[in-house]
Amino acid sequence: MRLFQKPRPALPPRTKKITSALNLAGKGIEYGPLHAVLLRKPHYDVSYVDYADRAYLAEHYANNPNVDVSLIPEIDIVTGGKLISEFLPKESIDYIVASHVMEHVPDLLGWLEANLYVLKPGGRIAVAFPDKRYCFDLKRKSSTISDVMASYLEKRTRPSFHQICDHFWNVSKANPLDCWKKTTTPENAEYIHERKSIVETLRKMAIREDYIDCHCWVFADFQFLETMNDIKSVHNIGLEVVSFYPTQPNTLEFYATFERV
Repeated sequence: MRLFQKPRPALPPRTKKITSALNLAGKGIEYGPLHAVLLRKPHYDVSYVDYADRAYLAEHYANNPNVDVSLIPEIDIVTGGKLISEFLPKESIDYIVASHVMEHVPDLLGWLEANLYVLKPGGRIAVAFPDKRYCFDLKRKSSTISDVMASYLEKRTRPSFHQICDHFWNVSKANPLDCWKKTTTPENAEYIHERKSIVETLRKMAIREDYIDCHCWVFADFQFLETMNDIKSVHNIGLEVVSFYPTQPNTLEFYATFERV
């Protein structure tokens, strides 16, 4: 008697674009799903990864109107900020999905290496990344290859205070439609944090001992590709960019897929 698997539901257009270069028939992980899971169980053999468990995340985002905490799934791998290579065996995963996660990791190159470690040869990482020109990062300076290497050589496990300052000093009120129309620009965008209180806000952050989340990495789409190529030219890392979708009009993100080679 033949058993037939129930067909998977069609993926939403955004998820389909992000994951289009992945073989989703294998075993995968999805970073930071929060309330917007891309690949849902039981349709996919996927484990959810985050720095904290579901209870903490639900409490942390309870008063955030943009997060429906009822949709946050149970987290399978709680990292506490550690790298995934400390939780999964070498070459045990077929694919990795990370939507708006990569820009938050303190050590971008170390994060890539850890994911390549757990991927099988030919395995792939798909990421969605915000384009600085069309989001609240539009006033911020773009990250450089020297920034990437500094965080890697320091083995950074938290954002540097410089990154924290740059983030909170410069984050601005912006939406992609206005940025594309150029009614909101780096010159006229309004700061989110009041200038009268920003120094005191940062002074308090300087003495905090808890983890302060921020966008550690800031790129336009073309700068991201350039930086990935720079990393390959100066560091022996076994990855290739196999697909890239630049930021489309009236949106704020681009998509890239890396393959372990």
